[in-house]
Order: sequence, then structure tokens, then C-alpha cells
Amino acid sequence: MKSIQMRSAVLTAALLTASFVLSACRGTDPPAGEDPSTGEGGTLEVMTGVDVIPEGTVAPETVPEMVTAEEPSSGSFTGASDTVVTLLGDIATVEGSGVTVSGSVVTFTAAGTYLVSGTLNNGQLVIDTADTEKVKLILNGVSVSCADGPAVYVVNAPKKAILYTAENSVNLLSDGSGYVVPDEAQVEGVVYPNACVYACDDLKLDGAGTLQITAHGDKGINTKDDLEITGGTVLVTAPGAGIRANDSVGMTGGSVTVTTTGGDGLKTSNVETEGSGWIRISGGALYISAVGDGIHAATDLTVTDGTLVLTTLNTDGSALKESSASSSSTPTAPGRFGGFGGMGEGNSSKPDFSAKGLKAGGTLTVSGGKVTLVTLDDGIHSDDTVILAGGQLYIRAGDDGIHADKVLTLSGGNTEVAQSYEGLEALKINILGGTNRVTSTDDGMNASGGTTSGMQSGIPGAGGRPGIGGRGTTTSGTIATTTEDTPLLTIAGGFTVVNAGGDGIDSNGNIDMTGGTLLVFGPTNSGNGAIDTGDGGYGMTISGGTLLAVGTSGMSESASNNGQAVWVASFRSTVAANTLLGLMDGDGQLICAYQLPKSISSIVFSSPDLVSGQTYTLVQGGTGDTDGDGQIDIATYAGYSEVGSLTAN
Repeated sequence: MKSIQMRSAVLTAALLTASFVLSACRGTDPPAGEDPSTGEGGTLEVMTGVDVIPEGTVAPETVPEMVTAEEPSSGSFTGASDTVVTLLGDIATVEGSGVTVSGSVVTFTAAGTYLVSGTLNNGQLVIDTADTEKVKLILNGVSVSCADGPAVYVVNAPKKAILYTAENSVNLLSDGSGYVVPDEAQVEGVVYPNACVYACDDLKLDGAGTLQITAHGDKGINTKDDLEITGGTVLVTAPGAGIRANDSVGMTGGSVTVTTTGGDGLKTSNVETEGSGWIRISGGALYISAVGDGIHAATDLTVTDGTLVLTTLNTDGSALKESSASSSSTPTAPGRFGGFGGMGEGNSSKPDFSAKGLKAGGTLTVSGGKVTLVTLDDGIHSDDTVILAGGQLYIRAGDDGIHADKVLTLSGGNTEVAQSYEGLEALKINILGGTNRVTSTDDGMNASGGTTSGMQSGIPGAGGRPGIGGRGTTTSGTIATTTEDTPLLTIAGGFTVVNAGGDGIDSNGNIDMTGGTLLVFGPTNSGNGAIDTGDGGYGMTISGGTLLAVGTSGMSESASNNGQAVWVASFRSTVAANTLLGLMDGDGQLICAYQLPKSISSIVFSSPDLVSGQTYTLVQGGTGDTDGDGQIDIATYAGYSEVGSLTAN
């Protein structure tokens, strides 16, 4: 259907007061129409023909108190073992085969299961075998310290090395600080251990007891191959990375707590070998406090279940301060000048090192579990694609709440960006489902990027608009990008609320809405707008769904009827925060009602209840019941007065 560009009319508003967000409307999610452009990142499934029932807000998960131990303690182990090893300070005794002892160095030379207990002072447990079966150490009240190397050193274990903690046991491992060889001093082909637990082959952590790792040299755990975590309680403190695996990390169970003072919490490194560098979390609990990234996958990062609580810290140990803008009607900072074609550098006050929560070089997917992120930098970041398809996410971020260099898709789950500089940012953003709430001091959603990456010179425009010559190769606004490089924001399903200090929804290309519910509470400063699209013929079109976009009128943009009518109004004076507003049809029936979280002077509204060419009356004041998002149940809305009438186009 040919788009109809709408006119804006001016209403004189009698001003009242009110406080939080939104309103309930009939027919909140019609069929979504044609599928949105997905850019890169695979085929997307669009929600169609269902009513949107928003979930409640996501509460952050807390970290349980970590109790460290000074002494080991034994637990119980009733399984079979091939050999029993007892550590006796500077020596060890062996009952069975497959073990050699040289002073305080105990070496396991054959495949098998070994029950180990006792204390080694300045010693090592070494696994060095050519056997192609597993080597399994049952740790039952073990304490090993080593001043000049790893406490556990897996030299060779072709099949796999397993560290298993006996039920209710406490096991302590620690290393020294002077044995790690700097990278520039290393020789190619020589192995240089750099972790309290260091493995040259695959490593698995399992059990029903506690493994406490205190690193002083660099990393807590490091394996040159794959790492599995399937059980037990693992406590790691390290001056470098807490846990690193070169090839992959798979976590299916257990409880892991990591604290670092100068490195990532959990990471992989291999980008050269196809199929490597990934991290997959499908169970267990992971608690990380890191001066660096919380979790950093060299390639793909996938979360399907489990509990993750990640906090990134500054070098002085300080965490992100909670912003008053998370609940205030007044943003703490104005939005930036926008429209230069590329993604901005974000919040200038973030640290000069990477301090992101979940970070991936490839595709980052969350489809289940409970994730809590409090980060100085981006909450979620991918150099490629982010897919949020399920689970519960709570994010407080010093920079972007969620960032993808290419495509960001929200298709399910419950996502709460409670604090951010920019809420969602990617070249292409697809909102297809789920319940999504975004709070930002700058743009709520920002579809930006492409080949015009801000290198053109030009005069900055006001409030998110391009300046002269700012987005194209000429001053006429021509866009020098391909279709694949053109930013696009698509809303096709779900329930989404944006509360932004800058532009509410911003695209350097088009915005296309075909379904779902989108409530945008834009800026209170006149330099930004609730809706902002690119210059050069770009705009916002609507063919389905429910849209409310309110903000200031100084830089306001409207939306075009692409199959669904739109009602637009601006005010000569500001409508105060906390005001109740509703829209009534020609028969005097309420279509919807909203309670404003902040002052506004413009409205853009569209829903399946609107008919192009018919007149609708704005009402304000009165009383009504609101839900957790501030939506007013129209059956309870009463005592309002009429403000004025306008025609939907």
C-alpha cells in the first residue's frame, strides 16, 4: 500500500500531573505482515496473530556469600579407585601403580582413577601419560601450594584429565608469583605454564565438593585445549584471567565463582581453528567479578540455561554506580549529535579497557537461563550477531546495554536494560518477540553503521539529525551505502518499552513496524525526538501493531501509514509528567490510556483500532488502574476531560 505522509496538528493542553509509563489498548498485536529484512545472521521467525501479554520486570540475581577456607577438609567418596595417594607435606605415599614421587612432585603416569588426600608444601600434582584413556584425580581434602609453577600441571593427557572433588570435601590449590615468563621472553615451541591449574590437553572439572584456586602468578585455570565444567563448587581468584581455555568451554553444571584483579573472568582464545573458540553454558551457576570482560568468547557464545551473575570492575575495584536516570523522568545527560552513519564510541566516561559482560567475536545467543549483568562497558557485545530468544536478562551498563556490530534480534524471553548509555545498538535491529524494557540516558534504540562510518566531514546537526554533508557523499543527503550496509530497525512482534534521554528509536535508515507493541518515552530536551530516521528519503512506516511514541516536539518525527492509520499531535505547551492521557473514538469509546513517565509535547499513536480519515479525541486527567508498566486498564479509566480532536491519516 502506498504510504501516506501525515500532517501534525497542534492541541492546546490543559495540564495535569502523573508518573510512570503507558496504557492498555485493544488488539495489541495483529498479524505481522511480511517478514522484516534480517540482514545477516540467519532466518528469523516472526510472531503473528497473538495478543502480547507482557511479563513482569526482571529482578537482578544476587551473588551468594563466598566463604573461603584456610585449611582443607575431607569428605566422602565411595566409588572405586585404582590407586590411593596420600600427600604428607614434602613427600607422598602411594598404594597402587601409575604414580611416581620425587620429593614433593607427584606424577601420574598412567590412565586410571586416583584417590588423593593430604597436603603438599611447595609441591605439584603432575599428569604426564601417553595413555589414550582418561586420568581422573579424586580430590578428598587436598592442599597443594607451589611457589615456582602450577599446583596442578597436566603435561600430557591425550584423552582427558579430570579433577573431581569428593562430596563435601574442601580442596585448596595455590601458586607463586614469580614463575610466569613474559610473552616477549618466550621461545616458539616451548610450553610456559601461567596458571595455578595448567593443562596442555583437555581438562574437566566435576564432583560434589569444593575446589578453591588461589592464583598469584597470572591465571587461575588455563588449558591449551577444551575445558568442561559439569559439577562441584569452584572458587577462583587470580591477578590475570580467572578461567581460560584456548579451544572451548562447556559448562553444564556446578557452581563457579571467579574474581580477577586484571583479566577476564572466563574466556577462550582460538580463532584460527574452525569450530573452536566457543563458550556454551547450559546449566549450573556462574558468578564473576572481573577487571576486564565477564565472559569473552573468541568466536560464538551460547547460553541456554543456568544462572549467570557478572560484574565488571574498574582497576580500583569500583563497580558501575546506579544511575538516577534509571527511574527518573529527567535524563542525566543530553543525547549526542547523531546521524553520522556509523556507530559512535559510546560513553566517554567508560574505562579505557574492555569491561563488557557477555562478549563474543561471533554469534552471541541467549535462549534460556537467568543472566544478570552490571558492567562498566557494554552489557552484551558481539562483533557480529546477537540473538536473544529466551531466558531472563537484567542489564545495567555504563555504555550500550546490548550491542551487535551487524544484527541484533530479540525474539523471546524477558530482557530488562535497566540502565545504559545507549540501550540497543546494531546495524540492523529486529524486535520480533519477547518482553523488552530499555532505559537509556542517550538513544533507546540505535540502528547505525554501514560504509559511511563517520569519516565524512560535516557540521553536526542538532539533536540526532545529520549535519551538512554528514551522512552521504554530497550535501544533498544521498546515502553512499549498499542495502546490506543500510541501517534498519524492524518491529514485528513482542512487547517493548523504551525510556530514553536521547532519541527514543533512532535509525540512520528506515524504521519498519509490522506488529507487536512498542511504547517509546522519548527525551525531555528539544535536541532529540521520540522517533529519528535517516535523511535522504528514509522514514518510519507502520502496517501493524501498536505504537505510542511521545517526547518533545522540537525535533519530532512522525510515521507513515503503510496499511495502518496513524494519529499525530503536538502541544503548544508541555504536558507534565504523571499526566493521564487517553484516546477516544467517534462513538465515545476509549481506545487506550497512558500515564506519562515524563513531560512531553508530541504524540505519535497507531493501532489496529484506528481508521484512516476518522476523528479521534484526546482526553486527559482522571483516574485509572495501572499495571507494573504503568498501563491503564481502560475499563477503570474515568473522570477525564476532553482536550481536542484530530483526524487519523
